[in-house]
Amino acid sequence: MFIAAMVLSGIMAAVSCTHPSPPAPSVSFRNDIIPILTTYCVINSSCHLGANSVNQECDLDSAVAYITVTSRSLISVTNPSSSLLYSEVNGNGTAQMPKPPLPALSASRQKLILLWIEQGAKNN
Repeated sequence: MFIAAMVLSGIMAAVSCTHPSPPAPSVSFRNDIIPILTTYCVINSSCHLGANSVNQECDLDSAVAYITVTSRSLISVTNPSSSLLYSEVNGNGTAQMPKPPLPALSASRQKLILLWIEQGAKNN
């Protein structure tokens, strides 16, 4: 009986044991986010490319992208999922970005943008 109780106790401990999730990898603005913005918002669409831009007020060319994103309030580190940048690339904003006929960003790219914002939207 004692052995059965010990075995049952061990099984319950193993089942109820929780392992913390590993921390999410750090997202780099320069290495992870800029390539997405460059590919989908600047080069292929030309919508957000400086003076040649259809939308000159929102220049996402790599040299000024971080300044644009922060000065235009496109991100909210206090409520990342409501950030305009994230809302528009995941289709929940007032305008879907990128605009058709370009394909929507993959779920993994959308998640990377959200993760970057959740991690404080650092200029790294």
